[in-house]
Amino acid sequence: MSTGPSSPITLDFVEGTVTSLSVNGAAVAVDHNGYFITLPSAVLSEGEQTVVVEYTHPYRRDGRGLHWFEDPVDGESYVYSQFESWDFNKVFPGFDQPDLKATYTLTVEAPSHWQVISATRETSVTDVSSQRKQWQFAPSETFSTYLISLHAGPYKMWEEAEPSRIPLRLFARKSYAEHVEVEEWFTVTRQGFDYFESYFGTDYPFTKYDQVLVPEFVFGAMENVGAVTFAERLQPRREQTKADRETMAIVVMHEMAHHWFGDLVTMQWWDDLWLNESFADLMGNQATAEATEYTGAMELFSTRRKPWGYSEDQWITTHPIVQDIYNTDVVMSSFDGIIYAKGASSLIQLQHLLGKDSFQQGIAQYFKTYAWQNTQLTDFIGTLGDVAERDLSAWTQSWLMQSGVNALKAQFICENDVIAEFDLIQQPANVSGAVREHSLDVLLVDSSGERTTFDAHLTAEHNPQADAIGKPCPAFVLPNVSDYTFATILLDETSIAYLQDHLPEFNNPVERGMIWRSLKESVYAGELTAPAYLDMALKHLAGEANDGVLSTQLNVVSSVYGFLVLAQQQVPEAKAAATEYRAKLEAMAWQQYQQATDDSLKHSWLGFWMDTLHSSEQLANARALLEAAELSIDDQWSLAGALVREGAAEGTVWVEKLTEQDNSANAQLNEWVALAQAADSEAKRQWLQEVANVESDKSYTQMRSILAMLFAVEQFALQTSLKTDILAPLENINSALSPVLLATYAQSVLPVECSKKAEADKLALAAKPDMPAPAVKSLKKASQVEDICMKVAGALS
Repeated sequence: MSTGPSSPITLDFVEGTVTSLSVNGAAVAVDHNGYFITLPSAVLSEGEQTVVVEYTHPYRRDGRGLHWFEDPVDGESYVYSQFESWDFNKVFPGFDQPDLKATYTLTVEAPSHWQVISATRETSVTDVSSQRKQWQFAPSETFSTYLISLHAGPYKMWEEAEPSRIPLRLFARKSYAEHVEVEEWFTVTRQGFDYFESYFGTDYPFTKYDQVLVPEFVFGAMENVGAVTFAERLQPRREQTKADRETMAIVVMHEMAHHWFGDLVTMQWWDDLWLNESFADLMGNQATAEATEYTGAMELFSTRRKPWGYSEDQWITTHPIVQDIYNTDVVMSSFDGIIYAKGASSLIQLQHLLGKDSFQQGIAQYFKTYAWQNTQLTDFIGTLGDVAERDLSAWTQSWLMQSGVNALKAQFICENDVIAEFDLIQQPANVSGAVREHSLDVLLVDSSGERTTFDAHLTAEHNPQADAIGKPCPAFVLPNVSDYTFATILLDETSIAYLQDHLPEFNNPVERGMIWRSLKESVYAGELTAPAYLDMALKHLAGEANDGVLSTQLNVVSSVYGFLVLAQQQVPEAKAAATEYRAKLEAMAWQQYQQATDDSLKHSWLGFWMDTLHSSEQLANARALLEAAELSIDDQWSLAGALVREGAAEGTVWVEKLTEQDNSANAQLNEWVALAQAADSEAKRQWLQEVANVESDKSYTQMRSILAMLFAVEQFALQTSLKTDILAPLENINSALSPVLLATYAQSVLPVECSKKAEADKLALAAKPDMPAPAVKSLKKASQVEDICMKVAGALS
């Protein structure tokens, strides 16, 4: 008869030093291999075990585990935790996987003037010495290891003036506190609780709600139970625009939704990560639109967030929404536009298919059934299907288990000025070949501008539409006009021609966003030339009044222009075209920046102008703006960086002036970023070597910012000349380098050569056996960029 476990048990504990170990009161020899602490079976008994581990672990600078930051303004230190997906083990030994939930009781000793924040409120704070205090926290509810947290430092704290059932607090660094719009945070947070408790039919399941703005945060935010962390960039160092406040509201709602979908009910394993992020992405926008003043948040999802999903799904690295996550090493590379934007879009399609009431009732039932448990895909979909009285297995298979995006195109024949035949063609998805069920609507616009819509239901490759027969012959057709489904739209030549003079007549920003997106797809496929697209942008973007559409399309314009610059490596004539369009885009950006009255639009045009800035006239305007000192300090830094990039003699002078004026934590990074933009091989080489320096004191977020700005597209020749230096960290991989940093490096600095050879070389790098999974993904994408560049160049020939 067995008296105890027959096998040893391992605790996850990465790095760190274990000094002693006891199990059930008995001292045990330490067996720690740098990843796991092994507990021998001989000291284990049936039932509950008591394990005491004494250890030390260094703080980190890569945003994982317990991240340490020193504020150069006042010399104060701040720490905060980030445990998703597998980083609890970099602070605490334990069973670090989502299906093993636990309760947590923390006792923390810290400097007397610090705040200490975790999942529950402290029950006591006692003096240990004249300079240190001990914080004792109440036992927590039961949840997964990646959701517990520990944040500490001399944070400035705000509390609601009139606290209600759910106590709310907000924290920020003392030197950053002046930038925080405190009442806006409390207002949006309280609106979120009212909305979600009603929509989900379940009260907030935890005891308090703290929100902490932290420095050098890798992500946008993290849903730690009762102690949510946010990147400081959500509160920029300037007067905030409406777009800033709307973005903040959406992120607050996203993280709050996780406290039901993720924290209360948690996926069993990372395969179902989408159950967390897709749902929170939808709810963040939906709650913002329905519960706050930012009623256009769902339009913003369509125009700004959803394009991320389309882009991600067309890379060769695409994957199904539900993935096969075979180990924790690949989890972080799965946080992408498919898990967030495409997953949320699939839920919008499901909501439209089932009806909003059935969808909401199914969600409410899901929480009632599975509160405090771990679930799988079948539990969620099964509950929705039961409430809606519909078998969703086929929908689940095609939408969630198969990768790629469908393309939709209208094909029609007119007789006597009316539609005689109308077919909605659904192209099988790239990669998987999936043909899906789509519920959507279609817009028809005739030559007089008269609009007609009809509902359509697609289940096959060819879908004849009887409701279209007899309607006026259209000059323009837009399938999925209300953006209910997730599919790229292929506009026919007649529709593209119609847009030349009529694009401003589309008053709905969702429609304009989809039209621009379709035109971009045509450029990337080599079906519409880059100059033709840029001509459209020059003609129509100046009149764009929606910042979600404008900011997204200005990014696309930059990308298309960039491919035109790079195309000269294959088509020499592209050089003159790129020069011409750079001048036109610069002039448009400056004019619109000067004329814009909306603060969000004005800031979008300012950023685009700084990206295109190069002429002597505009360099003079840049100097005048810096002299006036009316821009925010961070915008002044960006403008000084643009002067350095363009080789203006006063560029470094302004960097020195701003360094003297700005004593904030951002100043050193802004100086590095500005000087790194110089068209100088040594300036570039310094940072290429820093990536490979395992002793570097630079944080991951600092390196990410520098690498993103290291090579302007016009510096492609210089970039190519440094190819040997650039490839060094990828060809000779140091296992001590962060896989995430290596992926960011591959994504940011590899030269685009617009050639088959470069495409093959990048795929060969991705195939290296020791290449970390996140870097493999970046390299495969980089290879596909070569293919897009060749298509753009080919369209010019």
